[in-house]
Order: sequence, then structure tokens, then C-alpha cells
Amino acid sequence: MDNIISESLSVLPVKRKNGIYALRLCVNQGQLTIGMLKNITETMAAFNLTSLRATTGQRMNLEGIPEDKLDDVVASLGVAVQKAPPGISVCTGAGICIYGKQETRAIADKVLELVKKNGPYPYKVKSGVSGCKMACGLSFVRDVGLVGGPKGWDVYFGGAATRNAGVGVQLGKNVTEDEALDMIDKSLGFYRESGRKRERPSGTVNRLGKEALLDFLK
Repeated sequence: MDNIISESLSVLPVKRKNGIYALRLCVNQGQLTIGMLKNITETMAAFNLTSLRATTGQRMNLEGIPEDKLDDVVASLGVAVQKAPPGISVCTGAGICIYGKQETRAIADKVLELVKKNGPYPYKVKSGVSGCKMACGLSFVRDVGLVGGPKGWDVYFGGAATRNAGVGVQLGKNVTEDEALDMIDKSLGFYRESGRKRERPSGTVNRLGKEALLDFLK
């Protein structure tokens, strides 16, 4: 790997128990380049770290970092951030998966840009894009969800995978990409304007009713 250039990472320190930390690697759509992998493996070897764990949000956590080594490990990997950028769970889509009905990667980047553009929000927003109804991108239970079908996209908003778990409100069925993105754009505006502090979109929709969300989109 001598000819591979190590690539810097943005990392979020996460406090664990007994003076131990994890570093959340802020990667997009769960994708790691070979340069990132070189950086990670060299850092793990240098500091004798043994656990790299995938998260449900398609990020990576480097676990088991003693507090007195935290700054050195951060410096080795790249730069620390105080808040992770919005995350999105994305399946491989029709270009790779035999079950996929729609391509997912490009539209996922567009969804992420909408999430960034419409903030700040009362609380976090998680998104999911799936190329078929098996929803490997967790689209049904994300704040923002897209599910691909043969004729277009189904759009969901306000799903939840927490203790009050539930499928999001369906905003559109078999719509075009542009229509789907417009619905997401307006729904994020609804949440930004109507949500309470530390209330996820599902809480806002449950409190005001799905009719309030659907009326906002008209």
C-alpha cells in the first residue's frame, strides 16, 4: 500500500464508559475509499486499536480509545467535528442489486443536500433511500424516506425507529425524482417551522396530525 495516499477523515468523538471514547467516522453513504482505509488501518496499528464497527446509519465507529490518547488518534485520522453532518442510509440500488428498481446513490446525494439546505431544525433528521420495497435503506422508518418501484418513487416523511416506532406518512406514490425532491423540500420546511426543540419529525407529525403535514404540502 506504499503507493496509496492516505485520506483525511472528519471524526466525531463519542464518550463511552470508564474514560473510553469512540470516534465516529463521518463517511457518506457508508462508502470508504482505499485512502480512507489506509488511514484507518495505519492508525489502528499505531495505537493498538482493535475494533472498527459499522453503525446502522452507515457510518463507522472506531472503538476503545483511552481518553489520554484521544487527541493523538484524532490527529492521526484527520480533524474532529462537534456535530456529525446529516446522515443517510442508502442501499446499493438498481445498478448493483438484482432486486433494485431505481438507482439510489445520486438521488441520495440530492436528498442530503436538501436536508442541509433547509436546516437548522429542532432536532436531528435521518434519511433513507431504498431501490425497492424491501427497503434496505430503512426508508419506512426514517425521518425522510424514499422507496423505489418500477414506475417511480414512493415518498415517506416522519417515520421512526425509536420507542414509538412507526412508518412515515406516505406523501407520494410512483412519483418522479423531481416530484419526490419537491415533496421532501416542503416537508423539511414543515418540520423546521412546526417542530419543537428536541422533537423529531415523527413527534411533530404525531402531535399535529398527518393532515397538517399534507395541507402544508398543497
